[in-house]
Amino acid sequence: MKRNGMLVVPAVFCLLFTVGATPTPVPAADTIRLGFVADVSGIGATFYKGQKAGIDLFIEECNAAGGVNGKKLEVIVRDAALKPDIGANMARELILSEKCDFLIGPTSSAVALAATKVAKEYKKIIYFHTSNSEELTTTNFQPYMFQVVPHTGIEGRGIAQFLSKKPYTKYGYIGPDYAYGRDQFKAFKDEMAKLKPEAQILEDVWVKVGETNYSPYIPTLMVKSPEAVFSSLWGGGLSTFIKQAKPYGLFGKATLCSLFDLDMLRVTGKDMPEGLLGYARCPFYAVDTPEMKSFVKKYRDKYKEDPPDWAIMAYDGLVALTDAIKKAGSTDSDKVVKALEGLKFKSLRGERYIRPEDHMANVGIYVGVTTKDPKFKDFLIMKDVVEVPAEKTWLPVDEVKKLQSGKM
Repeated sequence: MKRNGMLVVPAVFCLLFTVGATPTPVPAADTIRLGFVADVSGIGATFYKGQKAGIDLFIEECNAAGGVNGKKLEVIVRDAALKPDIGANMARELILSEKCDFLIGPTSSAVALAATKVAKEYKKIIYFHTSNSEELTTTNFQPYMFQVVPHTGIEGRGIAQFLSKKPYTKYGYIGPDYAYGRDQFKAFKDEMAKLKPEAQILEDVWVKVGETNYSPYIPTLMVKSPEAVFSSLWGGGLSTFIKQAKPYGLFGKATLCSLFDLDMLRVTGKDMPEGLLGYARCPFYAVDTPEMKSFVKKYRDKYKEDPPDWAIMAYDGLVALTDAIKKAGSTDSDKVVKALEGLKFKSLRGERYIRPEDHMANVGIYVGVTTKDPKFKDFLIMKDVVEVPAEKTWLPVDEVKKLQSGKM
């Protein structure tokens, strides 16, 4: 239920109530409250569905097993609507009015950069599972955050490393004009310049967030005849771009490389061209771990569909957070921060750890080529998927520290 842009979804009691209609109840002493600064409405809606499903599944399992240090988990949701000012207000509301112990981050990197400042102000841990600006770990780093999604640097440099081994030397680029797109493009451009100096980015095109008409931009991309187009468009925007670009013949002249997550592939359906080289953050069908197999079965049993990347990463964030709470023996933020630094945890993607210097989990990207698969009749997936590890793509610790201190 919404009022004044706010959505409340306590997962433990499955109770919806209208914010402001009644006084906020005092949290029970045996409950750990998680405040989810979500992007529920608009183009973030599809992402939110998967994120919330992964969070709910974790909470259900955790509470059935006795909770964390004897305390049950509960999630309270607020809609930031992909707007930084609203996101900051919602984060503050969750901390002050809802008495949340920890925060869960949003979809939008712009909202994340606003919410992380609030988390720092009130010394509340926030974890990021979808929003992934590298700034969160460098120039805007603060100790009460951690990240379990490959950030824009890991993605941009990772895909540049992969594409640099291909014969392409002429590139075009199209992306959203905000932190996510700008950060990822810079990482891609800088890495490509190091690995393949002869490669050129002939045109970079920037569009507003939420753009639905790409017809003015497609001819601009094509006029200089790039061999490959790298894109930071995502979700429904990327799907719309692909559908609108096909009649122009873009994919007969150039390949497209972008974020081919499960939700985007499902929405694009059979309009997705075969043979495009792209990447994903957590393609369940390409990750062969016991934890992933178990999760996929439970997710399918509960929701009657396959788990999107967003569900997996939101779930992984709670694995790390609750492991740290148990290790600290407390919900005190400073104690949990110490437990998080260097923490090893059993991610659905395999064993991972959180680097102490920037609170970044060593999560890489998964690169593959779009293909038809008889197991997935209505959409394409990626084949020949390989992981590009974070250790090959994240910045060295000394560079991270210089950025954090403002010396670069």
